[in-house]
Amino acid sequence: MRIGVDVHVLAGKFQGSRTYLLNLYNEVLKHGQEEKFYFFGHWSSDYPYGSNVNYVNFKSLSKIKRLTYETSPLLKNNKIDLYHTTYISPIITPCETVVTIHDVLFETHPQYFTKKEVIRNKILVKNSAIRAKQIHTVSQYSKDKIIELYNVPEDKVKIVPNGVDISKFSADNKLISKEIVLKEFGVENYILTVGRIEPRKNHVALLKAYKILKDKNKNKGKLVIVGKPDFGFKEFFNYIELNGLKEDVVILNSVDDNNLPHLYKAAEMFIYPTFAEGFGIPPIEAMASGVPVISSNLTAIPEVIGDAGILINPNNEHDIYEQIVRISEDSGLQNDLIRRGLNQSKLWSWQNSASAYKNALDEIS
Repeated sequence: MRIGVDVHVLAGKFQGSRTYLLNLYNEVLKHGQEEKFYFFGHWSSDYPYGSNVNYVNFKSLSKIKRLTYETSPLLKNNKIDLYHTTYISPIITPCETVVTIHDVLFETHPQYFTKKEVIRNKILVKNSAIRAKQIHTVSQYSKDKIIELYNVPEDKVKIVPNGVDISKFSADNKLISKEIVLKEFGVENYILTVGRIEPRKNHVALLKAYKILKDKNKNKGKLVIVGKPDFGFKEFFNYIELNGLKEDVVILNSVDDNNLPHLYKAAEMFIYPTFAEGFGIPPIEAMASGVPVISSNLTAIPEVIGDAGILINPNNEHDIYEQIVRISEDSGLQNDLIRRGLNQSKLWSWQNSASAYKNALDEIS
């Protein structure tokens, strides 16, 4: 079977979709030698590589052209049997499609998106889901929402979950990581969070909890935030300015792939107070790095972290504060969370994701 894959997201701003596509197909290509894969996009050295891989360049950078008339002739010319897209498929295709929809938060939590994004996605994502031969998503939470909102059959939606690269994120050599982080970023004994700076990620609640720590003289290190500012970030920066936290909060807008594992590994704890996720990769990366995790009790997060992290009410900064203190002052709890986290992270391997992907496609072919 000739499988086409839209990989234009590899050059996009959405790190989660990029991480998913890259790691999934890197793993799939280790085993899927009976299929031929055609990656459609704008050439990048990041593209997955294999002896059974071909690359097809889109001539235009225009999303409208790609979704209306550019893709279909390319699929036909390359005799593609099945085309795999992310969220939105071309309006017309000469073959069946599989669409990966990580979440439908624009439907359930529209306040965290621009009006343009909500209107566009409500029309195009739903249309793509209805027309697709098969829908892939990353969690039971997202699957349930897709079935409920788009009225598609349960057996049409397959869970192909996210994973964590255990060759990259591990608990080994923590002392070396701490030395690297201190040298590169000038921080130690810090609290870490990773994610775009936007209201949905709920960084402001974390800032409020951190300020309580500071006011009660319980903060031993800085708060390190890895993420770029995105839609609705002004409240975040205003809070830092108005509450005198500029010297306490370290914002790293861009961290390369080599340093991110060190930042995880050297952290005292990881906090992810998000309001809504279709999955949530960062808590699993933190667990794989041997770091205690505090995370939100909403949407897909409880499903993903199980009993291996402490779940908090993301609307209550005092709850976040209390759990930070609890972990800080209880070494037994720290060790228990680290142990359970390492075991939990092993459930979310890219090998398991690739196996779920292969099983799903076998139902089509």
